[in-house]
Amino acid sequence: MRSRSAGIAFDQDRPPAVSAEALMNSAQMIAGHFDPVESGLAGRVRRFVGWLNEQPPMEEARRHAIELQLRKLLATRLRLAADRKRLPAIVEERIERPIFVVGFARTGTTLIHSLLAEDPAARAPLWWHSHSPSPPPGEVPVTAERIEQTGRDLDEMLRIAPGLLTLHPYWDKRGLCPIEDEEIFTLDFHNAYPSLLYHVPALAMLLDADNIAEAYAFHRQFLQHLQWNQPAAHWVVKGTYSQFALDALFEAYPDALCIWPHRDPVEVHPSTLAITAVLYGGITNWQMDFRALGPAFVRSIADSVAQAMANPLVDDPRIVHVDFRDLTRDPVAVIRRAYGHWGMEVSPAFEERMRGWLADPANASNRYGRYDYAMEPFGLTREMIETAFEGYSRRFRLGRFA
Repeated sequence: MRSRSAGIAFDQDRPPAVSAEALMNSAQMIAGHFDPVESGLAGRVRRFVGWLNEQPPMEEARRHAIELQLRKLLATRLRLAADRKRLPAIVEERIERPIFVVGFARTGTTLIHSLLAEDPAARAPLWWHSHSPSPPPGEVPVTAERIEQTGRDLDEMLRIAPGLLTLHPYWDKRGLCPIEDEEIFTLDFHNAYPSLLYHVPALAMLLDADNIAEAYAFHRQFLQHLQWNQPAAHWVVKGTYSQFALDALFEAYPDALCIWPHRDPVEVHPSTLAITAVLYGGITNWQMDFRALGPAFVRSIADSVAQAMANPLVDDPRIVHVDFRDLTRDPVAVIRRAYGHWGMEVSPAFEERMRGWLADPANASNRYGRYDYAMEPFGLTREMIETAFEGYSRRFRLGRFA
C-alpha cells in the first residue's frame, strides 16, 4: 500500500530505511555549516546507518527517535568542525601530560576520576561538554541554561531506564557529571555510547581496531576545543576501552599518564552486566536475552583482556596499577602514590578537596541504595568467570590468587 503527499511516495507496509545522505544534509542545515562532510566522518556515518538498517524492523516512533538523536549528534560534530575552521588557534593548543583512568568499569574508575578532578590544577570533561560543546567555552561565557539544557537530556535517559542511579549515582550531577572517553569517541561516530544514543535498541559498540588511532586523534581535538582560551590545567579523563588500545593512546598522547585499577573479575563482571541490563533493558523495553548475553560478554572480554595482557605497554612506567582493595581502604593514599610515581605534587588544597569530596553525603556511593549483584540472571557461574580471567587474575593477584 502506497500513499503520496506533496509528490513524495511512502511505503506504508515497511518503514523507510534511514538515509545517511539525508541525515548528513539535515545535520548541515541544523548546524549552519555547509562544507562537505569530512570523508572519514561521512564513511563512519554511512557505516552506522548501514548497521542500523540491518536491525530487525522497529516501530516508527522508535526509528524517528533514533534519527533525531543521530541528527542532533552529527549537527554537534559539524559545529565542532565549524568552530575549528573559524578559530584556527584551537589547533595550536597543547595537551600536556593528561591523566587517563583506564580499566574495567566497576573497578573504582569513576571514584578515581572524580578525585583526580578535585585537583585545582586539573580539569575533566563533563556531560555538558559532549552535549553542547559549541561554541567553545573559551569564546563566550557558558550560561547556566546551556548546562541545564544538557541535563534535561540526561533526565530523559534516566526516565526510560529507571534504576540507573542506584548503579551509577554520579549521573545525579546532571550536566556537570564526568563523562567517559567512549562518549567523546561517539561524537565522531567511532562508537555508540548510550548517553548520546539511548534510543538505539541494541548494544552497538562500533569501535574499529583498524581505525582506533583516528578515535584518539579526535579525542585530542575535542580536548583542544574545550581548552582553547582557558586557564592552564592538565586533563583527567577516563574510559574502559583504553586498556585495549594502549598503543593508540600513547601515539596520540606520548606524555600521557595512566592509572589502572584492578578488581576480582568475579565481582566486576556481574556488576558490569547489571548496569548493562538496567540500561539496555530500559532502552529495548526489556526485549534482550540477558542469560545469553552473559556468557557471550565474558568470552568476548576475556579474549580482549588476553590480547591486552600480551602488550608490553601494560608494564610501561607511565602506568600506575592499583588494587581495588587499596582504593577502598584509602583512596587519597592511592592518588598520592600515583602522583609520587609521576613526579607530581599533591598540594594541600588538592588533598583537602579530595577529603571534602569523600566526606560529602552528596557523593556517597550508596545514596540511592545498594544493588545485590548476582551471576545467575546472566547465565554465569563463579567457575566460568574465574576460568575465563585466570591469567589476568594471576598477574594482578586478584580473587583466589590474592
